[in-house]
Amino acid sequence: MSKSLPKRFAPYRQRHWESFAEAVLLSEMSTITEWLELRLLDAHAEILFENYIFVEGVWPERVLRILCDKAVAGVRVYITLDALGSGSFPSRWVTELRAAGAHLHWYHRLQLKGLEKRLRRSHRRVVVVDGQWAAVGGFAISDVWIGGAPGMVPYREMLFACRGNLAEQSRQIFFRHRPEALPSLDATAFSQPDARWWGQGRFLEGTPPGSLAVRRRLLAAIRAARSSVWIATPYFNPDPIILRAIYRAVQRGVDVRLLLAGRITDHPLLRFGIQAYYQKLMRRGVHVYEYEGAFLHAKYLLVDGSWASIGSANFDFLSLWFNHELNLELRAPLAALLLRTLFLREFAQAREIDPEPWRRRPRWRRIIEWFWAQLDRWVQAHALGQRRY
Repeated sequence: MSKSLPKRFAPYRQRHWESFAEAVLLSEMSTITEWLELRLLDAHAEILFENYIFVEGVWPERVLRILCDKAVAGVRVYITLDALGSGSFPSRWVTELRAAGAHLHWYHRLQLKGLEKRLRRSHRRVVVVDGQWAAVGGFAISDVWIGGAPGMVPYREMLFACRGNLAEQSRQIFFRHRPEALPSLDATAFSQPDARWWGQGRFLEGTPPGSLAVRRRLLAAIRAARSSVWIATPYFNPDPIILRAIYRAVQRGVDVRLLLAGRITDHPLLRFGIQAYYQKLMRRGVHVYEYEGAFLHAKYLLVDGSWASIGSANFDFLSLWFNHELNLELRAPLAALLLRTLFLREFAQAREIDPEPWRRRPRWRRIIEWFWAQLDRWVQAHALGQRRY
């Protein structure tokens, strides 16, 4: 692959690309939890930890103990949690963290007025250790992710971590949500990886209303696609411009596939609203898959087998227009190959929706889908107001 991203993938100015020589891509929650714990235990100077969901449980308490122990040992520990997503974070944990010397910050306390202000959350998941390792994905710190409801099986998730200069980008992004200034860190004290060259990446930071970088880059990639657009997301209700780009990609002969959550989901009613898109998508030539056997909560995209995006953003209007999100944009041949292999494995374990039987689904399902579709349109219209797409 060329060292420079093709112009068709780069219509907007973004952060500069950074090379990385070591990376990890994980999709099983058992390995994700193990990797996170080992990386936190290995911290010597600094831990930056941000998540949308951190709630009481066995595994979360284990993570909490590591963070407290590290803070007591002199490691600078900074934690950012969303006030809504982590609303049930125990008050005694807050006391323990602060007593240990950790710096806990709540993002965006709830407000009673203004739909837009209530919708605007920090949905980001990022862990940075010693200014060397940076990890992003859709994982949350909850026992539900590793074996609780729904389905009593671990979620299908995604964590992508890399070592190198990208960690410094993630440190700068992390402290945008913090009251403190970016502290200095002597990264030279830690040895640089001496492994094979994986490729390049850069962070996409969605910070509405100021920046819609995640949405713009995803839209640009779909518009530029020549052979394939494969999307994995648990929630799908994008704005009309994104949908139009998907339909036009199919018209150009692009293989467009959606990998969505199936019967096992955390929002069964919301699934009806997502399924309201199916008939139009399939009529336009989009292949729709529902993952079976577990709740698919991972969010990743692969375009033309060479450009990838992994992170916290769903393919819905909340992630693309309101939430603060963090994705990693990759032009890394090995990572793209791993993602393609993962997609093929997940497609094999999913059920492809057949257009003909779908048209014959029961009338009661059509009525519920219609209701949720109308509600979705109403919420989007009132949340976005007069804002142009």
